[in-house]
Amino acid sequence: MLAMLELDARDHLTELPEGFDSYLEGEFSKHGQKWEGCTHLYFLVCSRSQWYAVEVDIAKSTMLIYDLDRSCSKDDQIRADLKPMTTIIPMLLKKVNIVIDALAIERITTTSKQSNS
Repeated sequence: MLAMLELDARDHLTELPEGFDSYLEGEFSKHGQKWEGCTHLYFLVCSRSQWYAVEVDIAKSTMLIYDLDRSCSKDDQIRADLKPMTTIIPMLLKKVNIVIDALAIERITTTSKQSNS
Protein backbone atom coordinates (compact mmCIF):
# COMPACT_ATOMS: atom_id res chain seq x y z
CA MET A 1 0.00 0.00 0.00
CA LEU A 2 2.82 2.40 0.85
CA ALA A 3 4.26 2.08 -2.64
CA MET A 4 0.91 3.18 -4.11
CA LEU A 5 0.87 6.46 -2.22
CA GLU A 6 2.81 9.60 -2.98
CA LEU A 7 4.91 10.79 -0.04
CA ASP A 8 6.97 13.92 0.18
CA ALA A 9 10.48 14.03 1.66
CA ARG A 10 9.10 14.17 5.22
CA ASP A 11 6.82 11.11 4.76
CA HIS A 12 3.70 13.25 4.46
CA LEU A 13 0.96 12.05 2.17
CA THR A 14 0.68 14.45 -0.71
CA GLU A 15 -2.01 12.85 -2.82
CA LEU A 16 -4.13 9.71 -3.06
CA PRO A 17 -3.85 7.82 -6.35
CA GLU A 18 -6.64 8.32 -8.85
CA GLY A 19 -9.52 5.98 -8.08
CA PHE A 20 -8.36 5.26 -4.52
CA ASP A 21 -11.53 6.80 -3.06
CA SER A 22 -13.57 4.21 -4.93
CA TYR A 23 -11.42 1.48 -3.41
CA LEU A 24 -12.04 2.86 0.09
CA GLU A 25 -15.77 2.98 -0.64
CA GLY A 26 -15.69 -0.75 -1.41
CA GLU A 27 -16.52 -0.51 -5.10
CA PHE A 28 -13.62 -2.69 -6.31
CA SER A 29 -13.91 -5.80 -4.19
CA LYS A 30 -16.91 -8.08 -4.55
CA HIS A 31 -15.80 -9.75 -1.30
CA GLY A 32 -15.29 -6.48 0.57
CA GLN A 33 -17.25 -5.59 3.65
CA LYS A 34 -18.75 -2.33 4.83
CA TRP A 35 -16.54 -0.11 6.95
CA GLU A 36 -19.28 0.38 9.54
CA GLY A 37 -18.48 -1.68 12.61
CA CYS A 38 -14.94 -2.37 11.42
CA THR A 39 -12.72 -3.09 14.44
CA HIS A 40 -9.52 -4.42 12.83
CA LEU A 41 -7.59 -4.11 9.56
CA TYR A 42 -5.16 -6.75 8.31
CA PHE A 43 -2.55 -6.39 5.58
CA LEU A 44 1.02 -7.28 4.63
CA VAL A 45 3.94 -4.88 4.37
CA CYS A 46 7.29 -5.51 2.71
CA SER A 47 10.15 -3.38 3.97
CA ARG A 48 13.86 -3.98 3.28
CA SER A 49 12.91 -7.28 1.60
CA GLN A 50 11.28 -8.44 4.85
CA TRP A 51 7.55 -9.22 5.04
CA TYR A 52 5.43 -8.33 8.06
CA ALA A 53 1.84 -9.18 8.86
CA VAL A 54 0.13 -6.08 10.24
CA GLU A 55 -3.02 -5.86 12.35
CA VAL A 56 -4.54 -2.48 13.15
CA ASP A 57 -6.69 -2.55 16.27
CA ILE A 58 -8.90 0.47 15.66
CA ALA A 59 -10.33 0.64 19.20
CA LYS A 60 -6.85 0.60 20.78
CA SER A 61 -5.28 2.81 18.07
CA THR A 62 -2.46 0.30 17.81
CA MET A 63 -0.66 -1.18 14.83
CA LEU A 64 0.54 -4.68 15.73
CA ILE A 65 3.49 -5.95 13.69
CA TYR A 66 3.89 -9.71 13.43
CA ASP A 67 7.45 -10.58 12.47
CA LEU A 68 7.97 -14.29 11.80
CA ASP A 69 11.70 -13.99 11.11
CA ARG A 70 12.83 -11.98 14.10
CA SER A 71 16.52 -12.31 13.27
CA CYS A 72 16.34 -9.90 10.31
CA SER A 73 15.23 -6.63 11.86
CA LYS A 74 15.64 -4.75 15.10
CA ASP A 75 12.70 -3.03 16.80
CA ASP A 76 13.96 0.46 15.95
CA GLN A 77 14.36 -0.48 12.25
CA ILE A 78 10.81 -1.83 12.06
CA ARG A 79 9.41 1.24 13.81
CA ALA A 80 11.29 3.58 11.47
CA ASP A 81 10.28 1.62 8.35
CA LEU A 82 6.60 1.46 9.29
CA LYS A 83 6.27 4.93 10.84
CA PRO A 84 4.73 6.40 7.66
CA MET A 85 1.89 3.89 8.06
CA THR A 86 0.99 5.52 11.39
CA THR A 87 0.09 8.64 9.41
CA ILE A 88 -1.31 7.06 6.26
CA ILE A 89 -3.73 4.62 7.91
CA PRO A 90 -5.54 7.22 10.06
CA MET A 91 -5.72 9.50 7.01
CA LEU A 92 -7.31 6.74 4.91
CA LEU A 93 -9.70 5.72 7.67
CA LYS A 94 -10.82 9.33 8.09
CA LYS A 95 -12.11 9.18 4.49
CA VAL A 96 -14.57 6.47 5.59
CA ASN A 97 -15.50 8.29 8.82
CA ILE A 98 -13.33 6.26 11.20
CA VAL A 99 -11.28 8.63 13.32
CA ILE A 100 -7.99 7.60 14.93
CA ASP A 101 -5.77 10.35 16.29
CA ALA A 102 -2.51 8.42 16.18
CA LEU A 103 -1.35 4.83 15.89
CA ALA A 104 1.12 3.27 18.29
CA ILE A 105 3.41 0.55 16.90
CA GLU A 106 3.77 -2.69 18.82
CA ARG A 107 5.95 -5.57 17.65
CA ILE A 108 4.56 -9.01 18.44
CA THR A 109 7.27 -11.58 19.00
CA THR A 110 5.21 -14.38 20.57
CA THR A 111 4.27 -15.93 17.23
CA SER A 112 5.99 -19.03 15.87
CA LYS A 113 9.37 -18.25 14.35
CA GLN A 114 9.78 -18.85 10.64
CA SER A 115 12.23 -21.73 10.20
CA ASN A 116 13.27 -21.05 6.62
CA SER A 117 14.30 -17.90 4.84
